[in-house]
Amino acid sequence: MFLQIIGQNQRFQVISCIYYRSVETIHRYFRIVLKTILKLYKHLIKDLEDTVPAEIMNNKRFYPYFKV
Repeated sequence: MFLQIIGQNQRFQVISCIYYRSVETIHRYFRIVLKTILKLYKHLIKDLEDTVPAEIMNNKRFYPYFKV
């Protein structure tokens, strides 16, 4: 349910019809999963590094778009 709401921009009403749950239940579990992901974001999401891979840096076609 969470991934459908986030990934496909589904509304709570649409999800409630698909899974035969109330909108309140969908909203409650969405918030639980969202809070959990926000607590774990340091482990789930990698920070950007300041280094550019050599194959991009040495290629004049790609490097202008990947400058840091």
